[in-house]
Amino acid sequence: MNFTNEELERQVLSAMMIYDEERLTAFSIIPSVDVFQNDKHKTIAKAIQAQQDAGEPVNLETVVLTLKKSALLNEAGGIKYITSVFTSLKNPGHTEIHCRMLVEQFMRAKFLYIATEMLTKANSDSGDIFELITEMQGKTDGLLTSTVNKSDDNFQTQLDISAEMWFNKAAGTIAGYPTGISSLDKLCGGLTNSELTVVGARPGQGKTALVVSLIRNLVKQGIGCGMFSLEMNKHELAQRLASQESQVYAFKIKQGDMNALDTDALKSAVSRMKEWNIKICDEGYMNMRKIRTKATMWKNKYDIKVIFVDYIGLIESVNPKETNRVNIVGEISRGLKLLAKELQLPVVALSQLSRRVDERADKMPLMSDLRESGSVEQDADVIWMMMRPAFYFDPTATTKVGNLELSNHDLCLIDQVKMRSGSTGVIPLKFDGPLMRLRNYE
Repeated sequence: MNFTNEELERQVLSAMMIYDEERLTAFSIIPSVDVFQNDKHKTIAKAIQAQQDAGEPVNLETVVLTLKKSALLNEAGGIKYITSVFTSLKNPGHTEIHCRMLVEQFMRAKFLYIATEMLTKANSDSGDIFELITEMQGKTDGLLTSTVNKSDDNFQTQLDISAEMWFNKAAGTIAGYPTGISSLDKLCGGLTNSELTVVGARPGQGKTALVVSLIRNLVKQGIGCGMFSLEMNKHELAQRLASQESQVYAFKIKQGDMNALDTDALKSAVSRMKEWNIKICDEGYMNMRKIRTKATMWKNKYDIKVIFVDYIGLIESVNPKETNRVNIVGEISRGLKLLAKELQLPVVALSQLSRRVDERADKMPLMSDLRESGSVEQDADVIWMMMRPAFYFDPTATTKVGNLELSNHDLCLIDQVKMRSGSTGVIPLKFDGPLMRLRNYE
């Protein structure tokens, strides 16, 4: 099937060489000269673009001269052909319509190629069909991104939208979704759309307890959550959520060592939890392609508004031949940031820290303790470091936080070491060990 319309291409090129306004209109609609599918026309368009980018006049003479200097005059059809294109304009003022038609034809041709390629692979009975679907989704998304220009990036329009948000916001309202932990909201402003938050800690410091606490707090507000759990299975996560909601100790639920009051509390909690909008994926092998596909589906189908990932170190590379962990972590951290940006939702990802923390006297982790930290430090909008003093020091002793001396027994410290749009600082949270829950320190 031929989607090329050579006469339409000639009309657009002619208008671009004759009228400055028409040329500006064309370049605001056409994402690249690749929309000209005739090779001669594409070469002419490149010469026009070169003149435009250089800020030099664009007309028949300058285009021919540019093609001569680049030794592309013959490739463009020669002077006679270029002149025929220049004089071919029939209806000035239709450039916008013609350019949109060119873009549409180009997209149809590209989509037909993608669809044919995917059909061939689907008929081959080889490979994972889910991987194939993900590949097609990636290619079609890439086609849209590369060919459909956004509406004008008008600063005044965006300023009006932003100003309305600023001035109509109720006093004390935070920017993102409330975490349900007021001290944490005050520190970070809530979980904000398009932001990647990385939570770093050594094992046993309460990373997963924090995530489960946040999920419970969010879904009780009607905010749907999606969880990619590469470490714990669905049963374990459900058990932790049930423990927090029922206030029956997690080890009692696990061992079945509950009295009548515990059982009634758990049954009541289960009844309430059935209304929660939570999606959990606990597949053993996950890469960013799978995460992106499932997260997109969760958002579109189930109105999931926040994504959690536990944890970065267990995600595989999309490229099975890649073995360099620095490159793999870079691919993952960048992928998680792009996921947050593309889906316009917050992504919270956990990360294990290197053993250097245990060698430090105060045991308080630093941003540099993130494994393969360079890319994570760069891509994350917010980074929290966690430490429970009772894990390392005398539980009966105290730790100074600001002007307060707090007991190590149930203390968990969160150090916001990076905040792209705010400040850093340390806050204390209370760690309820038997319930595996974190909450405000009261």
